[in-house]
Amino acid sequence: MKNDFMLVFDIGSSKIRAMVAKKGVNNTFIIKNHVDTDYDGFYEGRFLDREKLSLIFSQMLTDLDYTLGKGEEKVYIGVPSEFSSVVSTSAFINFGERRKIKQSDIDSMFYSAGEKAKGERVEIVSVNPISFKIDDNRWVANPVGEVANSLSCQLSIIYGGKEFIDLFNNIIAGLGFSSVEYISEPLAEALFVITKEGREDLNLLVDIGDLTTSVAVVKGEGLVNLSSFSIGGAFITNDLAEAFDLSLTEADRLKRQVVLSLKGKASDFYELTTDVGTVVKIPLNQANDVVGYTIDTIGSAISKCLQLFSSQYIPYLPVYLCGAGVSKIKGGRDYLAKCLGRNISYGVPPLPGKDKPELASIYSLVSSALNGEQNA
Repeated sequence: MKNDFMLVFDIGSSKIRAMVAKKGVNNTFIIKNHVDTDYDGFYEGRFLDREKLSLIFSQMLTDLDYTLGKGEEKVYIGVPSEFSSVVSTSAFINFGERRKIKQSDIDSMFYSAGEKAKGERVEIVSVNPISFKIDDNRWVANPVGEVANSLSCQLSIIYGGKEFIDLFNNIIAGLGFSSVEYISEPLAEALFVITKEGREDLNLLVDIGDLTTSVAVVKGEGLVNLSSFSIGGAFITNDLAEAFDLSLTEADRLKRQVVLSLKGKASDFYELTTDVGTVVKIPLNQANDVVGYTIDTIGSAISKCLQLFSSQYIPYLPVYLCGAGVSKIKGGRDYLAKCLGRNISYGVPPLPGKDKPELASIYSLVSSALNGEQNA
């Protein structure tokens, strides 16, 4: 199993991605096949046409040329932020004597914390460490092998909504798979695009998709806080369509032309080819203002999430931007950085030729699936 290809699904707000991959050399992946499919998506935590999902998955397997074998077949599915929640809790073990800490001690702490945190409307996706402390006085990244009387740990428990889990359990079972494992998408992104050294302190990971935005505070191997709201890049497209009486496809082409760093004269414009082949002139400053207004709205919502996370302003907090909603707009990242009053780095997969923010989610999920299988 450890060298087999894994099948991973990334459930985006307007696109589902699937990838069949296995580990390559030097922390790379060998991609056998991948498929992207547009669909109605989800909004405010609900799929807009859930009845079509089974057919979509079935067609994606056909497009992947994926054939179920006779043995145990497992599939991995990412759980988006809109169907997730996070609880931070603590755990403590007193060994009664000084002894070497074992991996089984850590596993026992995680299991006990998970058992206590079970709920009727949610399923536990993962239990992850934020920080460890030995004998109440020394912080360590990995306590295994350390000698101590006691061990305490700050833990991040990530939940997936039971309705989401049940829906995809039924879909996967109907396709003939024997098991499914759920992976937290924001956690997978955090662990993949932010270095281990970088995660020794707090980080902010923002993923702006088409219809949704995820905001996560990350530390260690876990999420300290997680929030999401239903605004994304499609809202910018809609606003451009309304402002200039365009179709959505025309508005999307205009969005790709916009350069937010430009400050033009009243006579400056973007030339847009319409769906019927004619060329219209769109005032440059007006188009930039429309795009900027929506990014301002997204920035304000991110700031509110931060205020909910902490009453203290954290000026040094590094910010990583993933997703295509703003990152693909020329000058979008810098404009958002001004809105937040913070520097923003792109959160990208550390893979040659794949270092794009819009690829962070699928490659992060693949990395998490392959690492989990390797450690199994």
